[in-house]
Amino acid sequence: MAKDIFRTPLAEVRWAHLITPRHQLDKSKPKAWTADLLLPNSNEKAQSFLLAMEDQFIALHGSRKRRAEKGFPWKPDKEKPSEITVVRFKVPQFQRRDGSLSEGPRIVDAKKQPWDGAAIGNGSKVIVAFDIYDWDGENGCGMTFQPRAVQVVEFVPYEQVDPTDGFDELDGYTTGSATETASTTGWAVDDDDEAPF
Repeated sequence: MAKDIFRTPLAEVRWAHLITPRHQLDKSKPKAWTADLLLPNSNEKAQSFLLAMEDQFIALHGSRKRRAEKGFPWKPDKEKPSEITVVRFKVPQFQRRDGSLSEGPRIVDAKKQPWDGAAIGNGSKVIVAFDIYDWDGENGCGMTFQPRAVQVVEFVPYEQVDPTDGFDELDGYTTGSATETASTTGWAVDDDDEAPF
């Protein structure tokens, strides 16, 4: 682990779950507090930060060690790889010796007052203070950014999204069992047409 505490430049939140830890996809791993931050590639401070983290990687592992495919906590954005870099901060929840669970990173507002507990939504802007943990594995070496504290500078509330948003109400559909033909389950199917699913 690096001895220094590092800080990100101001970054926009794409996905955050910092108030309470969430289950990870791999159920064998502990719950974790996680945040994905978006750094614009055109931002000079963001680029300086990423270069400093690359230097930190070399300081921890040297330049000759094989780097694991997922050894960096940052990667180009899937939708806009030339415009945005996504940086992941993640710290697992752990059980203390007295049996209590760790509380995760400290969260404060723009005035450095304790956070009121509201879930942080996409589009919020934050600064993260974090520790770096280096690791070696059979597939190479890497490092992890573990958040120690988060300052929410611009807050956007988290909203539960209805997965059916964007669908219109339509008249005339019917329901049926899976054994019925497509024409009785609400889809008009001609001999030449394919069912939509």
